[in-house]
Order: sequence, then C-alpha cells, then structure tokens
Amino acid sequence: MKRLSRAALAVVATTAVSFSALAVPAFADEASNVELNILGVTDFHGHIEQKAVKDDKGVITGYSEMGASGVACYVDAESEANPNTSFITVGDNIGGSPFVSSILKDEPTLQALSAIGVDASALGNHEFDQGYSDLVNRVSLDGSGSAKFPYLGANVEGGTPAPAKSEIIEMDGVKIAYVGAVTEETATLVSPAGIEGITFTGDIDAINAEADRVIGAGEADVVIALLHAQAAPTDPFSSNVDVVFSGHTHFDYIGEGEEARGDKQPLVVIQGHEYGKVISDVEISYDREAGKITNIEAKNVSATDVVENCETPNAAVDAIVAAAVEAASVEGAKVVTTIDNGFYRGVNEDGAPGSNRGVESSLSNLIAEAGLWAVNDATSLNADIGIMNAGGVREDLEAGEVTFADAYATQNFSNTYGARDLTGAQFKKALEQQWKETGDRPRLALGLSNNVQYSYDPERAHGDRITHITINGEPMDMEATYRITGSSFLIAGGDSFTAFAEGGEIAETGMVDIDLFNRYIAAHPDVDVRANQSSVGISLSGPAVAKDGNLIPGKELTVDLSSLSYTGPEAKPSTVEVTVGSVKKTADVDNSIVDQVDLTGTASVTLTVPEGATSVEIATDNGTIFSLPVTVEGDDNGNGDDNTDDQASGSSAGSLVAVLGVLGALGGLLGFFLNSAQGAPFIAQLQATLAQFM
Repeated sequence: MKRLSRAALAVVATTAVSFSALAVPAFADEASNVELNILGVTDFHGHIEQKAVKDDKGVITGYSEMGASGVACYVDAESEANPNTSFITVGDNIGGSPFVSSILKDEPTLQALSAIGVDASALGNHEFDQGYSDLVNRVSLDGSGSAKFPYLGANVEGGTPAPAKSEIIEMDGVKIAYVGAVTEETATLVSPAGIEGITFTGDIDAINAEADRVIGAGEADVVIALLHAQAAPTDPFSSNVDVVFSGHTHFDYIGEGEEARGDKQPLVVIQGHEYGKVISDVEISYDREAGKITNIEAKNVSATDVVENCETPNAAVDAIVAAAVEAASVEGAKVVTTIDNGFYRGVNEDGAPGSNRGVESSLSNLIAEAGLWAVNDATSLNADIGIMNAGGVREDLEAGEVTFADAYATQNFSNTYGARDLTGAQFKKALEQQWKETGDRPRLALGLSNNVQYSYDPERAHGDRITHITINGEPMDMEATYRITGSSFLIAGGDSFTAFAEGGEIAETGMVDIDLFNRYIAAHPDVDVRANQSSVGISLSGPAVAKDGNLIPGKELTVDLSSLSYTGPEAKPSTVEVTVGSVKKTADVDNSIVDQVDLTGTASVTLTVPEGATSVEIATDNGTIFSLPVTVEGDDNGNGDDNTDDQASGSSAGSLVAVLGVLGALGGLLGFFLNSAQGAPFIAQLQATLAQFM
C-alpha cells in the first residue's frame, strides 16, 4: 500500500486542528449530543520512565518523554473532566525497549498500561519479536495474560488463536468500534522462525473490510482505525472509517481529508510520534438523534505540557515504574568497561538520534565487528563477515564508563547469534537489498565488520548499484563461499534481507547479542571509530565513459563521490583526493546531511583520463580509502601495450588492413552475398565495424 512521503507529511504536520465540515445546526438538541474523548499513544517501546531536559546548569527546562506516569496522569485528568474518555495504543508497546523494561521482559510496561486502562491496542511488529507463541501465551491477545487489554490484528492470519479484528465499546449510548491492523511488512521485520504459518495481508484493506462489516451489521456508530503503519488522509480508507490513529513510522502529525465524504466528516489521521513524547487527543462530537459525527478536534500534547500540568499522579502506575527501576538497577549498574570513543547511530538533518537508518553508522559497524570477533573468539565457526541491521541499534554509546544498562540499550532485543554460509553473489544481493522499493524507509543500511568495504553507484537502477566489494583488501569472489555472522533475526532474512535466507543452514551459537557485545568492548576498550567507511558512493560520467562502461583516454571524466562521512558527531573529512592513473585531483567534501539515505559526505572532480589507468582511487583526509577497478581503452587491459587482441582498442591502421585483406580474399563470393536479401543485415553490421576505424 502506497504511503504519503515524509516530506508530504510535513505539510500536514500541526499541533492541533479542528474539523467541522458539517456544522451543528443552531437548533440542535444539546441532549442528543455526546462528546467522545479518544486518547492514544503509539510506539511506546517500554519508555516507562520520564525523561527530563536540562540546561547547562542542570535545571529542568522541559520533558522529552512523559513516561507511564505522565500518560496515566493525562488519561486520569481527561477521564475526570469527561467520563466518555477512552484510552488506546497503536502497537509497539513493547520490544526495542530501554533496559528498565526489556531486562524484565517488558512486564512493567504491560502492567503500567493495563493499570492506566487500555481499551484496545493494535498489534505492532515488535509485539512479534519473541514469536507468536510468546505473544499469545505470555503477553496475550484477549487480556488474559500480562496485557490486560485486547490486541487487535485484522490482517493477521494463520495464528492459533487468531487476534480479534475489532473491539467495540459503548460510551453514553454511542457504540465505538476500534479496528486494528499491523503493517503488512511485519513478516520482513521480525524473525521468520517466530511467525511460521502467520501471514500479514493488506493492512488498509483489512481495516476497510472490518469497518464495513461492523457498520453494515449495526454493531457500531463510530469506527476508529488503529493502524500500526504510516497513514494519510489520501490513503484509500473506507468512508465508514472516521478517524485513523497511525503508528510505526515515529512521526508527529495530524492530517485531514480535503472534503466531507457524503454526510461524513473529512477523514482525520493522527500519529503520536514515539516513546511517550506526545499523547494524541481526539475529541469527537456525535449527534445521537442524527446518527452522525458533527465535529472532530485533534491535537498532540507534548510531554512537557503533560508533566508540568499533572496535578494528581497515579499512585498505582508510579509504584509499578518505581519497582521496575529498583529491580533493573542492580544488574544495570554493573560497569562493563570504560571506552575511549563514542559511537553513534545515523541522524537526519534535524539531528534526532537514530532517525536516519539509511546511512552508515559508526555504532552499527562496531556491533558488526564485535559480533564477528566474539563469535570467532568463543566458537570454532570461523566466520568471515559480521553484519548488523540499523533497526536493531536503539541507543548511542557514549565514551567513558559503560554500564550493563548502557550497553544493553544499544541493542535491546536479546537476539541470539548464528552463522550461515553465502556465496559472494548472495552477499552482493543482500547489499543491493539495502535499498527498498516499498515501505516507509527508502534504505536500511547494514553495519559491516571492518574487513568488508564496497562501492555503489547511486545513479544506477535498483538491484544493480553495487559496483565493487572487497574483503580483507581483496576483491570478493562471487562464486566463493563466505561465512556471515549476526543476529539470527537478520541472517534468517529479517528486515527484508531475503538474500541472507538463501544461504546454507544456520549454525546457532546460543549466545545472546548483548553478551557478545560486552565481551568485545571489555577486551577492546580503546577501539577506534571505523575511519575507513564501509560504503562509498562513486558515480562516473562525462565524455570519458564509453557505452560499455570502459574509460576513454584523453577524455574528461567526472567522478561524483558520496557516503564519505558519518552523520553523527564523529570526525568528518574535509578533503578527498581522487587518483586515476597518473592524474590526481583534490576536492572539498560537503558534509551536509542527506536524510534517510547513505549519501552524506559528497565531492566531485573532473579530470582527463590518462592511458594505462587501472582504477579510480579515492582517499579522504579522514581515513577512507577505496580503489574501484576500471578498464581504459587503448591498450591490453591497461598494460600500455598495443595488442590487436584487445577488443576495446582505439584506431589501428594494422587492424584495418587486416580486415580489408580478408574482404579482398572473399572477392566475388562477398559481392554475391551483399547483393542478396540476406546480405542487408551484414552490410549494416560491417558499416558499424568500419566506423570504429574512421
């Protein structure tokens, strides 16, 4: 399903909006009007603790996350002001959580949300992190387990038991149907082993079908979709859907449709960011006599506003959080090591940590390197390449003392590690799969161990961008076998890296990611940030580039470079030297951040291609070096010798004489043939051949 782009969403982003395309008549009976208040959070990810923002003097200036306490306080206050208040969540309540929750299997989060009183929640992809069995037996779908509320998944099929498609509640005589669905891409986002037999159908299609059913059956007056996926008012929702609470993409926005839909209000779509940074508040005016909604008001309330205006904290929820903090503190406070350097995730231009999963990051590379070292140190698997997915890296790692909680926060999924064999061609295919043709993110970068490096051409077509790969300084052999190691989630084909799943059988180590990581940083406290970028963008253009991709000596070549820099606070290059044979040129590097993709750190040079060149070599003043092999026309494979066997050679009188001699020997036979109908194609081919010598 096509989603609205982030740029487009920015256009509709707002703090609060009010929609009243069908105004309430002045003579309307106020007794027939019901004010419904729907509150929601999405992508909470176990962020149960409040997070304060402080100035240089340590004075609190606001709050970036309201925590479970803030959510509870807001819901309680709104419920007291309006008894017709309902609280929902839009998935990813758990999974990818901070240490305080994840070390306790997210039980504190489920307890806190249950205590607040969730009426319904959509399933998120992270609810499937520990497999469907854990979801239905421990977490529960029907409120009988740790989650004392129903999880909805209208597009989740094949599981036993299956999640409900909708949950209907009644407030002051108005029946509200919550219809839930999870992103249809969930199968690519979780470990395949945990969801065998489960399929995820079209999310909007499933919501529409259930919305139409409950309205057609008279089971509901109002339908509110809880969709754990990006959504926009322009998406093809049924007219029976009145409001969409969206999630998954961690955006903060509110949007409305352009016009009313018959006697229906314009569709309202709202997404509440992430981690309790905001709480979504939608107020719906419903006329029971007319049987329709007459007004919708929507807003996202910031954590600062929530916390600073909290008058009566929820004692029960605060006690749950306090108990979790105490239980996690003992293990979390243990110091693993003290590291010399900080390692960071990718950021977009706005600087939000981890916002750019499409760019190479120093922390993702570190985790890949750590996994390779630790697996080989602790087992006899002899892996060749370490890999890491950007979505699995959840917090930055600052220099200095690293506690267990600090380390755990970087990759808090408790995935086990495994290894499997791939051919060079399969590994290259996996690198190509970093670019996504569908989904909410155009690229998901792989972290790679320090011994692997590759170049790509961003101008080439999808699936054909990788131009050269090296391992241990040598070109990767496409037919040879290499052993990769990483989380079992990733090497099983997770995050849509299906090429990994084409390899041999997975050899499970039984070791958990955080244990391997801690083993590495404890043994390498002075580990440096990888200066030699794992990925380098190189695009060649200009008169020197022949149609077959070879280079023509004496012609001008433009070398456009990208992906020379990290986006975080790591050191950046200022210049890059480009060498082609005997010609060298230096250019300044532009470190402007490019959102969502791996293009940050750009430069361009134009030079004349010399004869005998065999590569385009780059070297930044910050440590990135790479050599892209090229073929230059005019000699035998670039060795400088005139050789008539070289099919890419330029003008040669000797070759022309040889061709003419053969033609002369054929004489009359050739003349007869050329005058025949069958000779026409040959004439065209001959003309093309002779044109090379003119």
